[in-house]
Amino acid sequence: MARQHPWVLAAVCWSPDREFTRGTWHGKPLLSHGIAPRDKLATRRQLRALGLRPGGQDPVAFLYFRCRKAAKIVHADLYLIEHAKPVRPMTPGRRAALDKAMAARRTCRSCGETGWAELPRAHRTCDPCLAEDGLPPDSHLHDFLAGEPTLTADEHAALDHARPGQNENPGWTQEIAA
Repeated sequence: MARQHPWVLAAVCWSPDREFTRGTWHGKPLLSHGIAPRDKLATRRQLRALGLRPGGQDPVAFLYFRCRKAAKIVHADLYLIEHAKPVRPMTPGRRAALDKAMAARRTCRSCGETGWAELPRAHRTCDPCLAEDGLPPDSHLHDFLAGEPTLTADEHAALDHARPGQNENPGWTQEIAA
């Protein structure tokens, strides 16, 4: 069985010499984790940490690595550091526009109150307004509102017994009693 991305000696734009890559992806060199020259190539986040931005340039290569948490292969664009431009400074007008956009994400569409946390994108409604409008049966608010429990005490106990190991006695209560 052949490797999906075998080592290839190829000409690259950031070096006058041929360098080892993992082939091409979308017509650009593909590099695996740890083989990209850090003094010449950087991702967007790495550029930002250096106080730079891509500045309109297209990526010159792609970096690929396996994300264990997502259990998939992730591709990142690599840009030439020498062609990057400095980050634009934050002006008062840009700051005001960002503040206005973030306030819109925290403002309830029903009552108009602006809270401290971003509201869900699906409805942009605060919890009290959502409760007044009628809750869907699977809403998390049922347990917090008086008179509308989703499960009885017996049903909660049945759930606890259905999940073994969740509510086992850790033993510390016996030490306190002794």
